[in-house]
Amino acid sequence: MDVNANDNNLPPWAKPLGKLRYSKFIRLIKDYFANRNLAIIFDEEEGLIRPSEQVIHLASTFGLQNLMQVCLQADARKWKRLVQSHFDSILNASDEVNALTIDMSRFAEVANLLRARLYPENIRTHYAELVTRAGPEGTLEVLALDLPTTVRTVARSEAESWGFDFDELFEIGRQNLKNAGLLAQRTIAINHSVPLTLYSGDAFYGASHALILDEYLPSDLPHGTLVGIPKRDVMLVHHIRNAGIFDAIPAMIQVIINMHRDGPGSISPNLYWFYQDEIVCLPAKISKGKLNFAPPQAFGDVLDEMRMRAEMS
Repeated sequence: MDVNANDNNLPPWAKPLGKLRYSKFIRLIKDYFANRNLAIIFDEEEGLIRPSEQVIHLASTFGLQNLMQVCLQADARKWKRLVQSHFDSILNASDEVNALTIDMSRFAEVANLLRARLYPENIRTHYAELVTRAGPEGTLEVLALDLPTTVRTVARSEAESWGFDFDELFEIGRQNLKNAGLLAQRTIAINHSVPLTLYSGDAFYGASHALILDEYLPSDLPHGTLVGIPKRDVMLVHHIRNAGIFDAIPAMIQVIINMHRDGPGSISPNLYWFYQDEIVCLPAKISKGKLNFAPPQAFGDVLDEMRMRAEMS
């Protein structure tokens, strides 16, 4: 039987599951909370659940899309364990320090745990009281706490009690991200052997290293570099040096779109240009197998120069 049959009535976030797998997925989540006698409010249309405020001291809402993407990449027989592990890491962590018990009133005790982390813009619909500032187009830089088994966002009321400007806290978060160590890199070649560099090695903060991209770049890049942050654990880069950029652009766009679709932890389907310390979105869309690419004029000028160089060589 086609698991995707009759799924027209599913909410948009759940369509990859199909009707039958969606029913199984939701049942496992409801069973998890029921077995622990924890009440939840489930927003089916948005794919959000809100546990009882007796369990979560701050108003918290959990999105289900990332968990769904994890399950879709696993055998359905493992879904129950994946659901249990996901929510245990948040609600029932056995570590000495966890998301529910950590004392947020003492800044000195949490300062080293602060991280700057990239999220998709729609995280605002999941959490009401975030500390954010603008990230690359379509994303937000969010102040988070890096805990042994999970990541916990910092509430505005908590951050305000510490007496720092939010920008100061973000700089601490970026420095802690850097101090945790740079990502591992490997070169991959796709589409006419165009070299792309894939950075990975951190399941929660890989893409967030785009916030400290200078740490990864050579000094001789007068035209900048192409960047992709499709999901939370990877960063994709191509240095602009020659006409290879014309093959790199469609290759990166396809890889980024596919990674963003599959997740888990989808962040952005966009291709970006890092140039003169700014990350600029390069609008693109693939429709009926055709790439529609509409870069800003400054990037168009770079393409013209690369084309002229190729013609003269």
